[in-house]
Order: sequence, then structure tokens, then C-alpha cells
Amino acid sequence: MKKKKKGAAHHVSQLLDVSLDMVADVPRITMNDNRELTVENYKSVEGYEPEEVRLRCTKYRITASGSDLSIVAITDEEILIQGNIATISLT
Repeated sequence: MKKKKKGAAHHVSQLLDVSLDMVADVPRITMNDNRELTVENYKSVEGYEPEEVRLRCTKYRITASGSDLSIVAITDEEILIQGNIATISLT
């Protein structure tokens, strides 16, 4: 059998008992229905309009498109977007 290589982030994740996405600095996207979107581990808001919210992450740009979009809560690590979310894209 082949052994799978596990990166340093995986080992740190297990050692500290935290999720891999927090150690590897990748975004965690949670969506409740099409009305609420939470993104953790984002870097900055690149654009904000009622039809589109663009977020910069370490390796990606996340774009939420729809109508009546609003940023309801925002911290350095997490953002909550509400509205009629039609699409989410990663570029």
C-alpha cells in the first residue's frame, strides 16, 4: 500500500486540535439556503454592491452575486453576507 504524504499543516492541525482550514489559511464557506453566506479566513473586501460582493482570500477571489446583498457582520476573520444569493464563484 502507498503511504499518503501529509503536509506540515495537517500535522499542526492534529497537534493543536484545530481544523485544517484554520492552519492552512484557506477560506471556509458556509451557506444557509440562498439567503446567508459566511466566509471565514478572508483577507479583504475588494468590492461591495447590492448585486455583488467580492472577497480576496490568500489563493482565491470569492464572488457572491445576486440581489439585495448586504454585509451584516464583519470581523478580521469572518464576514456574513445576507440577501438573495444566486451564485458563488472562486477565481
